[in-house]
Amino acid sequence: SQTGADTFKLEPATAYSTDYNTVLDEAQAEQRADARPEIVGSIENFDSYDVIYLGFPNWWGDMPMILYSFLDDYDLSGKAIAPFVSSGGSGFSGALSAIASAEPGATITDGLSLSSSASQNPGSAVTDWLADIGLAE
Repeated sequence: SQTGADTFKLEPATAYSTDYNTVLDEAQAEQRADARPEIVGSIENFDSYDVIYLGFPNWWGDMPMILYSFLDDYDLSGKAIAPFVSSGGSGFSGALSAIASAEPGATITDGLSLSSSASQNPGSAVTDWLADIGLAE
């Protein structure tokens, strides 16, 4: 809401469980299999975007495998990637280096890491982060 950005939710063809413990098990199984879940839909006019805000939870020390599907499916060369994560305390873990490795032609801004509790009301943290990375409206 602070950026006026369009949104696209990365949804897998086979939906994740809505039960917290079950989805953690699903996430861990995907990681072990190095899975690339199929994404439902596609982003129209992707080439017209200069900044990609990439938000995700930290699942078992990594980003969800559907993010790897996204990075495999879309070329972010020449774009700025502004990553943000929610976690129980692990922050980005190795996600920033994984994003950089998958998208060497993109510029990655400093990221915003929110604890699970801070992600419930992130307004001021987001405002500060956007100002820090030069993307405040």
